[in-house]
Amino acid sequence: MTEQPQPPNLEKVKQTAAKMQEICKRWDALIAVTDYMIGELEEQIRKQPNEIYRLKRAKQLLNLDTEKVRE
Repeated sequence: MTEQPQPPNLEKVKQTAAKMQEICKRWDALIAVTDYMIGELEEQIRKQPNEIYRLKRAKQLLNLDTEKVRE
């Protein structure tokens, strides 16, 4: 005869679930910090003279209003 698998220990399941919830919270915090840092870097890039020039040039080629480009 085959043995029936033992049901999981309820306390062990609760501990594992609590650990997973903590890991998810930490990943969410890490993602939030990373998103903030990416936004800061993108803003710094947009302020670079060569980036401003490239954006103005692209808008000129597309016949868009260049006055709205940050300088």
